[in-house]
Amino acid sequence: MTFLFDLPSDTSPRLRWLQILQFSVTIFTIIATFLAAVVPSKTKAFTFSLLYGLILSSFTTTFILYREQAAARAGALTKDKYAKYQLYKMVAAVVMNIVAFIAGTVTVVATGEGQAKGPNEQGLWIHGVKVTTWHSFILGAQALNWVFLWASLLYSCCMTGKKQGPIRLGDEESAPREYVDETGDDEAIARQLQAEDRNWQ
Repeated sequence: MTFLFDLPSDTSPRLRWLQILQFSVTIFTIIATFLAAVVPSKTKAFTFSLLYGLILSSFTTTFILYREQAAARAGALTKDKYAKYQLYKMVAAVVMNIVAFIAGTVTVVATGEGQAKGPNEQGLWIHGVKVTTWHSFILGAQALNWVFLWASLLYSCCMTGKKQGPIRLGDEESAPREYVDETGDDEAIARQLQAEDRNWQ
């Protein structure tokens, strides 16, 4: 995907890596869905029930990620807009996973794959189906998906940027704020702040 790497040269490494990690979940979901469809399995319906959440949330996350990067390339990605995109991703992921949980439960029950756990059976069971190593990878991808979404949301709250106008995607993140002498009067402080920040009023 060209849009994943087609960002300004001064793009923050943190921002770029967060976007790559989020998109990597989409790549895993595509591969996992293909394998679940073509590889014979006695628990195919259960496998898809685990993938429903990743499929739906990956679709919404990738769509919003594309909008986010388009804004970055256009120089219109403000801090507020970036934070709003992360909230959209989180809300969409929550809604999609609720839908996926309901659909997955119905799928397993309808196909009759769930079985009663025997007295000597070990391991993790979900909906009456024993979780295999492959299922564990899917569950792990779901957990990582939430980690990446939360990381982006926290990053949007902690990143520095202009209060108005495009986010400076380069060195502004790590640039320390110049010292403000707070011992002077209010008028002197106001003049100093205004000189440092063009957006300050």
